[in-house]
Amino acid sequence: MSTKKTSAKSSKKVTAKKTRRTAVTTYVAVSNNIYFDGTSYRVRVINQGVRTSKNFSSKKAAVLFRNKLMA
Repeated sequence: MSTKKTSAKSSKKVTAKKTRRTAVTTYVAVSNNIYFDGTSYRVRVINQGVRTSKNFSSKKAAVLFRNKLMA
């Protein structure tokens, strides 16, 4: 007498779903037209219909650049 155990496996299909995760940069307003993302300062100015956006490693350089653009 041999008894075989059979296991009931569900026949559910497992689909591999890949989702893309992109890091969302969060900027914090430091001053007018100057934002900080944790590592660098970004200056964003629209002057006479032209948008200028540039990153700086120091706040002082960002302020000087913003003041130059706004003059």
